Amino acid sequence: SLLLAITLKFALYIFSLGKISHIANVESGAADLEASIRQIIGNETSSNTEFEVEDGGRNQDGLDFVDTSLQYNVYELDMQSAINTALYMEVGLKTEFTEKELEDLNNFISVVRRCGSWTLDYKKQLGRIKKGLDKATTLTNTDWVAVMEDAADAGFPRNSTFLGCKGSKPTTRGYTCGLWILFHTMLTSCYKASPGSVSVLRAIHGYVDSFFTCSYCRNHFLSMSEQMRLLSITDDQTAILAFWEAHNQVNHRLSTEVHDPYFPKVQFPPRSLCAKCSDDAGQFDSDQVFGFLMKHYRRVETPFGNTRVTSRRKNKKSKKKKVPTATLR
Repeated sequence: SLLLAITLKFALYIFSLGKISHIANVESGAADLEASIRQIIGNETSSNTEFEVEDGGRNQDGLDFVDTSLQYNVYELDMQSAINTALYMEVGLKTEFTEKELEDLNNFISVVRRCGSWTLDYKKQLGRIKKGLDKATTLTNTDWVAVMEDAADAGFPRNSTFLGCKGSKPTTRGYTCGLWILFHTMLTSCYKASPGSVSVLRAIHGYVDSFFTCSYCRNHFLSMSEQMRLLSITDDQTAILAFWEAHNQVNHRLSTEVHDPYFPKVQFPPRSLCAKCSDDAGQFDSDQVFGFLMKHYRRVETPFGNTRVTSRRKNKKSKKKKVPTATLR
């Protein structure tokens, strides 16, 4: 069928970029292939979901050896790996794009390009993807594969390797961790700078709504967004803090579930990172938190061990406000 041909074409394209050891039996059909991809990038995506998968060492419990001290660092590699997984795999699951999905994808690519701490070459590669989308009034899977092929030929990364987001098991952290970091970094990078944190927040909402593979996660995020009225926010600082609170709500909800024994879900930032952000009772000071977020997510670690700090306009101090942990549910 046409659906099978399109899906298999995309799968073979992924194989042409590198080997994905997680996907087997391509001949088994589109439904089985899609299920395999969804398993890889579902609730907690594999930290080894790479187009060229490296086989790391394991300890006696079958867990990858992992340096937990890296978990709070903001790595360019983690964000770019999340972008690769999103574009090559999640967006690649679509056979035909609705008008809303095409608009959401355009908005997402636009804010990723403009609100990340990227090298000039990487911005040009993202711009190539955006240019391909701008030409399209309609979009199919075949069209999207062509757009990504063109970007890859121009140097857009073909594989994904997680560093600070690497989990202790193949089924933990990775993609979802990289996405959270990417979202926070984009929000802070475009604070009071075009297109603005409010626009970034709406683009994030659109991407999750249209493309995030885990339906349970997507529905929970959309429900939480509606309760918090995220799409009604008109102020950049409020957008940054609201998304931080939303992330903490997710962490609180998942804290009772076992996802990765080496990386428990905690309220962020912990006092070890920001002693002034919360008091002994666990209440957060939003003014301190905002200052911390602006500093933390704007110091991006590059693959060469350097730190890239994005510029921003000086923000005015806001009135201090206590955020009780009771609201983070």
